[in-house]
Amino acid sequence: MDDILDASIAQIATQIRKREISPVELIEATLEKIDQCEPQLNAFITVFREESLESARRVEAEIGNGKDLGPLHGMPIALKDIIYVEGTRSTAGSNFFSDESPQFNAALVAKLRAAGAIIIGKTNLHEFAFGVTTENPHFGATANPWDTARVPGGSSGGSAAAVVVGCCAGALGSDTGGSIRIPAAVCGHVGLKPTFGRISVHGVLALAQSLDTVGPMCRYVHDVALMMNCLAGYDSRDVHSENQPVPDYTDGLEQPVRGRRTGIPKQHFFENVDPEVERIVGEAVKVLEGLGVEIVELDLPSAPAGHEVTLTLLTAEAGEFHQERLAAHRGDYGVDVRELLEDGLALSATDYVKAVRVREIVRREFSQAFEEVDCILSPTAPIAAPLRSTHDLSGGSESNRIRPRLTRNTRLINLLGLPSISVPCGFVQVENSDSEVGLPVGLQITGPWWSEKTLLQVAHAYERATPWHTMNVKRDTFSIDN
Repeated sequence: MDDILDASIAQIATQIRKREISPVELIEATLEKIDQCEPQLNAFITVFREESLESARRVEAEIGNGKDLGPLHGMPIALKDIIYVEGTRSTAGSNFFSDESPQFNAALVAKLRAAGAIIIGKTNLHEFAFGVTTENPHFGATANPWDTARVPGGSSGGSAAAVVVGCCAGALGSDTGGSIRIPAAVCGHVGLKPTFGRISVHGVLALAQSLDTVGPMCRYVHDVALMMNCLAGYDSRDVHSENQPVPDYTDGLEQPVRGRRTGIPKQHFFENVDPEVERIVGEAVKVLEGLGVEIVELDLPSAPAGHEVTLTLLTAEAGEFHQERLAAHRGDYGVDVRELLEDGLALSATDYVKAVRVREIVRREFSQAFEEVDCILSPTAPIAAPLRSTHDLSGGSESNRIRPRLTRNTRLINLLGLPSISVPCGFVQVENSDSEVGLPVGLQITGPWWSEKTLLQVAHAYERATPWHTMNVKRDTFSIDN
């Protein structure tokens, strides 16, 4: 059954409808894969074992009776554990909510279930989604599937690890400063951060409300497009939701990209990048150029300033959200998250206002740039996956040391609310790694507001022209007996 767990959502859906595999067999195989991988990966906080099997039996009956809800019907989907599922705990990676159960479903959970998806479980994350390593002091660290001594990125590291090894057909993560795209890059899958307001965050625990987004994480670009068809749309319950037209993201996905104009920034995005990562991303740019994409240099002089003020807004908004809880229960937070929240609370209103002013300057600069190009290319993360911490996580981790480097090319995109996708573009060899093929590298493709369809077309064209999406983690890496 490993082959089916490597297949795309569309391929699995076809096999289900041809009766080559049943939804129950699919869920049983997925649960078996979770059991096999979890001792080493620790990707899940909660697995909905009985609920998933019950749902699979219902789906099997529905499809047998001619009811077809589309390609997600019967697909096992994992959710980052800040997304509310009625009657089940949503921990946010914290002890504060470990015994609490929300009384309603997040908007996107309702959409997934309406499409027939099966929620297989809730994935591990950096505490309160505020970090890049998914080294959680309360639920343990998640490992990178390519090298379990390394981090899977964060904060959506559990979702990333689960996707890569086949513990779900797709997953949802959140992205406030790079938390979908960083794990996608260092774990080697596709992750889309949508335009701010494209997907409802109603029922998703906040980190920084002017930056928070939720998006799909899958092995293939087409799967991301399928999930976007389910998730995108206006929701009046989300104050930041925008009532914009929703296209069919799969329509025209395979059309040629010849004639597209793509920008390479002169400033910031290619600075302080590992030389091998830069080389691999450069080769990816050449592949797109070979497909007929025109490459132009872009002048974005305010990008460094925008990068810096993003952290001001993020920590200030997160500090405000946690202020009362932090004052009453300071010692119950992990050290790294507590430090960031206290940094946020130490900021002044003047600091915040200055950051908002810089955001408007940078927004205008990028808006002008997108009059010249359809999208912007860069490395997603400037480095490959760092090593995990070797000491007791309750005493703190190295997350805050690693964070500035891993978020260098992602958090500015959140500042502006732009859509951005990370797609695998190669492997880099590093010292002291157990991975035979190296560690994954991601190509970040960023576009103007509401341009997700264009980004998916460019990413899909690149994916079809390269072999990286076909590479799988070694089967014997994970074993129940290990």
